[in-house]
Amino acid sequence: MSEVNFGEWTSEYYIKNPEICNSILNNPELLNQIPSLNSLALHNLTHGQLVRFQGMIQDMYNPEYYFEKYEVKNTQTGESFIRCGLYKDSAKCQADEDIILDSDKNKSAERQTCVVISIPGLNDWAKFNTTIIPEGNFNHNNSNSATKRNLDALNNENNDDEPMDTSEPVKKKERLDDKNNDDDNDKLNGENSSDSKNNLLLSKEHLLNFPIPIDNGKSCIVKIYNDSMSYKLNQVIDIIGFISLDPTLNCCGNADDMADDMEIQTHNPPVSLVPRLHAIAVKELSTVFKIENPPEILSKVQAIRSDLHMVLSQLLFGDNLAADYLICHLISSIYTRKDYLCLGNFPINITNFPLEKCPTFTKDFYDILSKFVTKSHYFEVTLDNLNDLSLVPKKDYDCNRLSSGMLQLSNNTHLVIDETKLTSGQVSASGRLNYEAISDIIKFQKITYDFKYYTMEYETDYPVLILSQVKSFIPCVMQIPLKFDDETVNLYPQVHEAAIQYLKDENRMNNIRSYLELLRNGDFKLGDDITDIIQDDFVSLRQSDKSVNADSLHSLMVFARFMSLSHGENSLTLECWKRTFAIENERVSRLSRNKK
Repeated sequence: MSEVNFGEWTSEYYIKNPEICNSILNNPELLNQIPSLNSLALHNLTHGQLVRFQGMIQDMYNPEYYFEKYEVKNTQTGESFIRCGLYKDSAKCQADEDIILDSDKNKSAERQTCVVISIPGLNDWAKFNTTIIPEGNFNHNNSNSATKRNLDALNNENNDDEPMDTSEPVKKKERLDDKNNDDDNDKLNGENSSDSKNNLLLSKEHLLNFPIPIDNGKSCIVKIYNDSMSYKLNQVIDIIGFISLDPTLNCCGNADDMADDMEIQTHNPPVSLVPRLHAIAVKELSTVFKIENPPEILSKVQAIRSDLHMVLSQLLFGDNLAADYLICHLISSIYTRKDYLCLGNFPINITNFPLEKCPTFTKDFYDILSKFVTKSHYFEVTLDNLNDLSLVPKKDYDCNRLSSGMLQLSNNTHLVIDETKLTSGQVSASGRLNYEAISDIIKFQKITYDFKYYTMEYETDYPVLILSQVKSFIPCVMQIPLKFDDETVNLYPQVHEAAIQYLKDENRMNNIRSYLELLRNGDFKLGDDITDIIQDDFVSLRQSDKSVNADSLHSLMVFARFMSLSHGENSLTLECWKRTFAIENERVSRLSRNKK
């Protein structure tokens, strides 16, 4: 099967043919034929169209109650029939029909609801030059069988139907009912009534709720019907579902009663800004970059590493040692957690670069790195940014939603912290909290979300690179002072331009990206025969530098692991250990010399 006309798929067609549809959706070669919400403007899509969306779960709402099936009676003929509420925002009722509220044929159900946004920090090359194909099958819905036999009545629906909301939790309905003193039918209409005022009282930025700016970013309220799957905040998922662009879903509240309407407005934004998406298939994305030929990449590991090392060392003013640490940093990821021990975390702090002669170095360097990694964010730490920005997500009880902070990112997002414009001054209470949040990520790879009445820790996996002229104000074990001479500094503009031209080779760039992605998930084991040698070498290192401690040992072991992987080796050999230990000795010696 080479082509499928997904444009003909409707929710009714899917409900009637779940086995055929799911079989098609499990064929990865066909998935790219589904229109992508990530790249298409909403005005190019139609209500009820099958679309695909890759994004990060930014918030999770309470489950929604809806009619999986419900009985409708024609008030003129007395005829009654069953309608299906799957993949619909609301129950449908024409002008001459009533829903039989007390019918024993009605069936209520729950669906998970979450806010999914475009992946924060996803770099342009990853947006436009890669194909996102998850491995394995999608998780499909399991709610079709109960309604399949009752679907003949769906043919009676038309565009003149009056929407009747059954999608809000009972608690909110009761609140609206008390406020408006509506009758039973009006209770179903609720805040989605076509008579609602459509004055936009909340800003676009508030409704999108992005943690960091996202060019052409999208936000979606996703309805998930498969209750056998569990999802979590900041998880990156691939969704296939039917998009809802029904303008009657807009509810922007009453300007005279703003306080009571904040939650309603936030949870019911205009579909022209935040569409609804009824999912029929969901898959977790562990990566957004598909490696075309892993065996070929593994066969060329040394050559690819040599290319990458050459580019990085030249950009770092000819410093080969710093390039070794940076390559290991770029392939780092968490592989073991136990209590507060977090192995695989490899933050580095590069210092002592000639900012006076190369004032754009930090931003230029980030721009190059962002061409290698799929996700990254550049954070310029100034005193004002530290004091004023919201880095930690917080629960907003007025709107009943999680307000994002800059550090709400998905795993394997590279965070580059630029301290070169940080000046001395008074740090506010908010600034201290932001400092603690960054420190917790660097040391423990966790972030504490603020729920006002309590806090909750969330695990992270953000490789952190700190660029500062002197030792960072944030504790970081691996500080690498650059070593350079006047000639390399004077040649920096030409070197930077040469690197840009060198990396314009598409095959070379794809090889480097595949190399970093493949080795980040590489298997590794530590041989028993080398343990004693490691212990002896570490003791000698500690004798030469009293600042070396247990954290230093953990970092050294992680460094040795990634040095092995970077050379395509899945176990630590004696040769690689000696090379790693010599490099670490040189780094420690540089620190000692800089202190004098």
